[in-house]
Amino acid sequence: MSLKNTWSVVRSLAAKKSFQRNALTVAVGVALSANAFAGFPTLYGKIHLTANQYDLEKLNFNPTTPGGTTFPHVGATGVTTELDTFAVESTGSRLGIQGDFDASADITVFYRLEYGVDVDNGTNSNGRELTQRNIFGGIRGDWGSLLVGKNDTPLKTLQTNTVLRSDVDRFNDSPLADIGTFIVGENRPDNVIQYTSPIWFGGLELNVAAIQAEETGVPVSATNQQDDNGFASGKSVSVTYGKAKWFVGLGYDDNVATTDALRAIGEITLGPVKLGAIYQTAERHEDVDSLGGLSTFVGTNGTTLGAQNGLNPLSEWDGASGNAFKEQDGYILNAQWKIAGPWLAKIQYASSTTTPTNELYADVDLEGIAVGLDYNFNSATRVFGYFASVEAEGDAKISTKSTTDKTAALGLDFRF
Repeated sequence: MSLKNTWSVVRSLAAKKSFQRNALTVAVGVALSANAFAGFPTLYGKIHLTANQYDLEKLNFNPTTPGGTTFPHVGATGVTTELDTFAVESTGSRLGIQGDFDASADITVFYRLEYGVDVDNGTNSNGRELTQRNIFGGIRGDWGSLLVGKNDTPLKTLQTNTVLRSDVDRFNDSPLADIGTFIVGENRPDNVIQYTSPIWFGGLELNVAAIQAEETGVPVSATNQQDDNGFASGKSVSVTYGKAKWFVGLGYDDNVATTDALRAIGEITLGPVKLGAIYQTAERHEDVDSLGGLSTFVGTNGTTLGAQNGLNPLSEWDGASGNAFKEQDGYILNAQWKIAGPWLAKIQYASSTTTPTNELYADVDLEGIAVGLDYNFNSATRVFGYFASVEAEGDAKISTKSTTDKTAALGLDFRF
C-alpha cells in the first residue's frame, strides 16, 4: 500500500472517531438540555441611574463627654449636615435570566434568576458585584401558579397591577421619593412559597405567600425567642381588582420582617391624568420586636461625625442607637399627567406618623413632596428629572429642631 493510501485510511478512521465523539456529545447535550430547548431562557435587565445633588440634615447631638466620640440620642438643639454632595446613584438596576417550558400538556415550568447590579461603581455596600433580587422556580397551569424561592411579598407588589400594567409608586427607586421612604413593608424575603391565581372575572387576582423564618439554631434572647420555625411563620396576602380605567387592592403582612401591616391602594384614570393613593397601618408583630424595613434609597454614605443612625429621616427620632419603632400610619397621594407626546409630569405628597418603642418619646411626623418630569422615548426608555424634600419632626426631648432632607436629580431609566 502506498504512503498516500495509508494516510487516507488513517484520516478516515480519525474522522470516523471524531464524528462518533461529536455525535455522542450532541446527543448528551440534547438529552440534558431538552427542557432548555423547549423554553429558551431570556436575558433581561434594567438600568436606573440618577445624578443627585443631596442636601441632607441630621440632628446635632452633643458628645456624651467633652471631646468624646460617643453621643446620646436626646437633647439636640440644632441640626448639622449629614450629606452635602453630588453623587451618581444606581438604584434598582438589575440583570436577570427568566424563561419557561412545558413539562406536560397541562403544566408549565417557569423560573427567574435576578440580581441587582450597581452601575455607578460596580459593587454594592457589601463590596459585591451582584446582590440577590427575585430568584425562584415554579409551575403554572389553568389553576394559577406556584413558586418557591426569594420574592417580593404580595403586599410590596400591590402597587403594580397585572391587568393595567400600572405602578402607583410613581417615583419607584428614586432616592427620597420612593414610597419606602415613608412606610415600611417593602420586603423581599427568603424561603417563600407563593400561589398566584389566574385572572378571575375579568380583573380579580389573588396572591398568597407563606414565608419560612427557619430560626432553628438562632440563639434565644430577649428580642428573639426562636419561636418562628414552623410552616408559614410569616404570611403575606393581596387581592387586586382592575378594569380599563381603575384598579383597587388590599394587602396584608403577618410577621414579615417582624411587622404586621395592612395596605390599601387605588388608582383611577381620567383622560390624560392618573390619580393614585396608598394607605397603610403597621405595627410590630410581638412586644419584643421593632418595625422593620426602613429605607431612603440613598446609596451614598453620609458623614461619620456625630451620632450615626442611618440616612433614613426617621432613624434619629427614636431616642435609641438603632431603629426602635412599634407603630406606623401613613399615606401617599400622587398623580401623573401625560402632557403631550412623550412628556409626563408627576407630583406626590406623602405623610406618615411613627411611634417610638420607648413610651417616653412622642410620635415622629414625616412629610414629603416630590415633583418630576419624564421624557419617554418609548415604553422601555426614558430620561427624567425630579426634586424631593422630606421633613421629620419628633419629640422635643430628642430635638427642638426638625430635619429636612432634599435632593434634585436627573436620571436615565431603560429596560432590555
